[in-house]
Amino acid sequence: MFARARDSWIGRGAVAVAVLIVVVVACTLVVAPKPIARLMPTASPSPTPTLSPSPTASPTPAPTPKPKPSPLLSKRITVLVLGTDSNASRLRRGMGKLTDSIMVLSVNAKHTQVSMISFPRDMVDIPTGNGGVWSLKINALTYYRGEAAMKRAIATTIGQPINYYLEINMEDFGRLVNGIGGIDVIVPASIYDPSIGLNIRAGRRHMNGNLALSYARSRHTTSDWDRAARQQLILTAIVRKLVNPKTKFHLSGLIPTLKTLRTDMPLAQVSTFVQIARLSAKARVIGGVLAPPAFAGFTGIEPGTGRGWIQEPNLSAIRSYARALFAR
Repeated sequence: MFARARDSWIGRGAVAVAVLIVVVVACTLVVAPKPIARLMPTASPSPTPTLSPSPTASPTPAPTPKPKPSPLLSKRITVLVLGTDSNASRLRRGMGKLTDSIMVLSVNAKHTQVSMISFPRDMVDIPTGNGGVWSLKINALTYYRGEAAMKRAIATTIGQPINYYLEINMEDFGRLVNGIGGIDVIVPASIYDPSIGLNIRAGRRHMNGNLALSYARSRHTTSDWDRAARQQLILTAIVRKLVNPKTKFHLSGLIPTLKTLRTDMPLAQVSTFVQIARLSAKARVIGGVLAPPAFAGFTGIEPGTGRGWIQEPNLSAIRSYARALFAR
């Protein structure tokens, strides 16, 4: 069922933006103000009493104005989450960084629903947002043009603004899962993929970093669309674990190990992101994958171009779907 384009119910949990809690708290550790030393009052000699007129009433001090809440608290916040396939071994062999996990997460202004939209990595011919078209596979866009270009292209493709991006590679993803003590995932279907050593049966499974990474990457015996849906399941499981009060992990030890974590979320809004996560603690989470036939034109091996297996986007269907999803 995960290859379908329709919405799939994922469950209740913290807002998907809460997956950025690790980043937010890390930023808080960096920018938290240091205690300011205060001068202690020193004793002064008592003055000689003198006659004075009756005291007059003093004016009531004006109340201290309360800081205005951030405008972001009343707006939809949308984040592009990028997972790259790079690691130290691949980089040493001169292999480029490909973005094989591309997911849009959006929390509505009322903090009652989070929407997820996953893009197949083989999608081609997407608008770049500056009048051009990216004709190669979408997973190569970040490598050649950068994260800002990817964010602009995805926003143009879905016809919705994207506020921020978050990028992490496969090794750091595994460290994150291990750092929170693993995750629990309800596996909807058994998967045997000898190409990456994965053999997992359906049912509730506890996953460490290596197993979660294999489950998120496997595609040779299933499909890219199934993989995208599994990545949403894993992301939701990470969020649930992060906000579970029983979860014990040490951010001070975890954060320095996530060396590939990149984001354009401004440090000045750290407290606002924390508030959004708290306000959305019971948000409904819905996910969908842009799979054919509903969201594709041609899908398959395109003869004579050298692009291999591709999926051409049905832009009108994608934008209509995103518009309806983001209207909730």
